[in-house]
Amino acid sequence: MTMVLWLAIGCGSDGLIKEPNVNGGNDTSFNEGDTSPPEILFEALDGNQPGGEPVVMDATITDEGNGVFIATLYYRNETDSSKDWKSIGFVPGAAEGEYTATIPADAQHSSGMWYYLFASDGANETTSPEQGPDSPYHFGYTD
Repeated sequence: MTMVLWLAIGCGSDGLIKEPNVNGGNDTSFNEGDTSPPEILFEALDGNQPGGEPVVMDATITDEGNGVFIATLYYRNETDSSKDWKSIGFVPGAAEGEYTATIPADAQHSSGMWYYLFASDGANETTSPEQGPDSPYHFGYTD
């Protein structure tokens, strides 16, 4: 049995690596003074997407405090009976604040997809749309 552990480390605007207290202790220095969540600028996909092809999403995600710690795209097929969300991390782009995530072509198992974006700075979090999984974005597929 093989286990894989993913560890995310945020980088602040000063270029120093910052780690939130992942052990649940009382060290709050990472979060100290940061009360504003990241800002997500995203234009929802317009119309249907080509069936059988990856769906690429671009977003601008910024944070004035600690910087963006994690950015994730959550998605699920519109007919999934389990209502479980799959996730994929956004990849930073060439310019600061630019991120891209791609829903793989083999994830398509229905005529459409529900999705929302999530971002955290280690102290605060936000979703787009604001209601996140309770009122996600949607797109359909064309043949």
